[in-house]
Amino acid sequence: MSAFDEMVRPSLARIGAPGDGYATDRDAYWGSGFFIAPGWLLTCAHVVGKGGAAVCRGDGALSVTWQERTADGAWAQRRGTGTAAVVVPRPAGGEPPRDPWPFPDLALVRVTGADDVRGLWLGDREAGPGTPLGLYGWSVQTGELGIRHGSGELAGSDARALLLAGSLPIGGLSGGPVLDLRHGSVIGVIKGRRREEGVAVPVTALYELLDSREAGRVVREVLRAHDLHHASLLGGPSPQPDWTAFQATLSGQAPSASGITPELRTRLYGHLAHVPPPAGAGEVVHLVEDVKAEVRGERLRSLVLRNVRTWREGAGLLYGLRTPAPGGGGTLVDLDAVLLYAAQVARRAARERAGEVDAERLRAFTDWIAGQAAGHRHWAVGQAIRALLEGAGGRPAAPGALPGPGALPEGGLSGGPAGEPPGSSLPADSFTGVPSATPSSNGTTPSPDGTAPPSAEAVATTPSSPAAYAGTSRPAGPSVPGDLGRPAPVALTGPTAGTRMPAPGQVASPGPEPATGSRTDVLVKIGPATYGRHPWSVQLLYDGQDVTPVDGDDRGVRAEELAGALREPLARALSQGDHGEHLATIEVFLPRKLFDLPVDDWQLLPGPDGTAATGEDDEDDDFVDERALPLGMRRTVVIRDVRRNGLPPAPEWRRRWKGVRDGPLAHGTLHGRAVADGHPPGAGAGGKYPYYGALTALGDTFVPVYCGPVGSGEGYAAMRDALRSGHPVVLWRRDRHDHDECGDFHRQAAALLGLAGHADGLHGPVRDLRIRLADPDTARAHGLRGKLAVLFDPPDRPPYGTESMRPPPPAAPGG
Repeated sequence: MSAFDEMVRPSLARIGAPGDGYATDRDAYWGSGFFIAPGWLLTCAHVVGKGGAAVCRGDGALSVTWQERTADGAWAQRRGTGTAAVVVPRPAGGEPPRDPWPFPDLALVRVTGADDVRGLWLGDREAGPGTPLGLYGWSVQTGELGIRHGSGELAGSDARALLLAGSLPIGGLSGGPVLDLRHGSVIGVIKGRRREEGVAVPVTALYELLDSREAGRVVREVLRAHDLHHASLLGGPSPQPDWTAFQATLSGQAPSASGITPELRTRLYGHLAHVPPPAGAGEVVHLVEDVKAEVRGERLRSLVLRNVRTWREGAGLLYGLRTPAPGGGGTLVDLDAVLLYAAQVARRAARERAGEVDAERLRAFTDWIAGQAAGHRHWAVGQAIRALLEGAGGRPAAPGALPGPGALPEGGLSGGPAGEPPGSSLPADSFTGVPSATPSSNGTTPSPDGTAPPSAEAVATTPSSPAAYAGTSRPAGPSVPGDLGRPAPVALTGPTAGTRMPAPGQVASPGPEPATGSRTDVLVKIGPATYGRHPWSVQLLYDGQDVTPVDGDDRGVRAEELAGALREPLARALSQGDHGEHLATIEVFLPRKLFDLPVDDWQLLPGPDGTAATGEDDEDDDFVDERALPLGMRRTVVIRDVRRNGLPPAPEWRRRWKGVRDGPLAHGTLHGRAVADGHPPGAGAGGKYPYYGALTALGDTFVPVYCGPVGSGEGYAAMRDALRSGHPVVLWRRDRHDHDECGDFHRQAAALLGLAGHADGLHGPVRDLRIRLADPDTARAHGLRGKLAVLFDPPDRPPYGTESMRPPPPAAPGG
């Protein structure tokens, strides 16, 4: 038996009907599964589905059988009773299961009597094509029930599936693990086979279930139990080897591939399991990007969308990280990055989620990070981590363990010689994370001027340096909706974050707590119709400069189908953009005929029939889901002209933007008539440029207002002339209404403009007005009218979609 077989076999299980008379018209043996935490089995939904609807609902039991080594070295059989806790997708009541079962085809089974069973290690990130694989499961292919092991390689992917080449899956292996033989981790769950290839569900699909209200709680509990389970085995007295020790012997864990040892990673994940989960993908992605910028000395945005939902996934994105170098290569800086990342997570937990984390657990985490930093080869990294931990309220390490304060080097934190191997970490006595008394093999790193590190007392009283806090300021130039109309600060990447660094050997002066200025917004582009269908795309915009695609459809959909087609891509993009206190703005680039598209009324949470949810509260449910709110009630939603932004800005456009940016804003009319004349029925455009003269005559601080839709008729012609004359901000009422309501609408628009003062001040009052208009009683009581739409179209950005694209940073070894 190979070393891999020895490690996998105790965690491998077969699933079937209970042997206590449980009635079923199906085979007693349904398929395979594997433990990933004590008492928790991962398998395919279609394996559990063989037990029928009751088993899928968790109302029926299933039998789980596995093996364990006895004292004399033999394999003994054990059996437990399983209950399905998660089955995704689960057939609707009365519907037969589909064949093949749709993706993600995953199930989690709670098994009684299996709390001492060891689990397999789940991979941190996706593997690349050519990865050598091991396939495991139970089989009756030879006529005798037994464990089957095959080998192969990852051939590639197809939509949501992993494609397997070599030894192909057979009946009974469904639900078994697919192991990466280089790194010793589960990367997939066997689903089935086609004629010439096997198919597996990537294990990363398990993280997608965290987005589900029903399954997310259980999945998070199981992932937490997985990390705590493996961390608890470190240094244990058991004669059985654990996965962390086994992984240290594999080729994919060599120091040349990553400075992150399996032991450090396992301890880190164990600590992260005690930290409150991130609020969303954006929370993790922005922290990862800030840390990358700090250790590299420059910000290189990835063009690959990372939809991560846990702190452990964020750490996985830093493995194999190297500094940029001509011709590839570069210095390995992933250890620096992961330690800074861990310190940032601990700091955020202490400052923002203190009531949700156990103080002793957090202190153990910060003590462990401090111990790792004390033995780090780069003095500057230790300094930055120490400052972060002081901000988190963590204790410094033992006297003399931490480096003294000083400057962070130019070009990033890891400014040491290229190719220098990472220093060893301080050992730890147990999973509690308290550093042992054994000194680091490379000793304590002195400060650059040769002086000894400060004492513990000095460290405890030294104020944390704001320069060590990872973050970036907003770049100069582009204006982003939601800003306060002031000139944007100069962009600073890396640790400086707008502060002046002290000279080497000097102590950084204390300062206020800095905040990360990095922001991400969402661009939605909808093109003119071709044969009745509008092409669309959704993109992320980082700091007004870098664009990453999220999704798109060049063939397009009909106008009435846009809300449904864009719901899921928008939700994905916004989960990436929202972080900290920042809610991503939505900029919608539209052809003029679609300016009345009710994007501000769209909702991200679909109803039971796939349409938008009603948003009505369930009195028996205290769960609050912001996705049920119309987009414009919660965040800034603005319209921009897709054609005008494809051309160089005209002088009038620039001049008028400067006027409304500085304010104060004044009220005008889009049609050029007096407000008292209103919007008479049947008003039509006359001449080639019917409104251009009046709109050109308006001062640069004037905002044209229109009491009606602008997708056709007079409104359409007037909007065309407003764009021609350079107006960057226009307000209008996109819903149809009675003529006698126009006076009220113009009065409320004038009041809104006066309250805003300048262009960037509009967004708060507009959201407030939309909230009040959403309640008919409030709207009637205050005389409020209409569905308000806003053109907010500054000329000071490059035309999106034509900007130069930078290649993404090289991937870590092994994908």
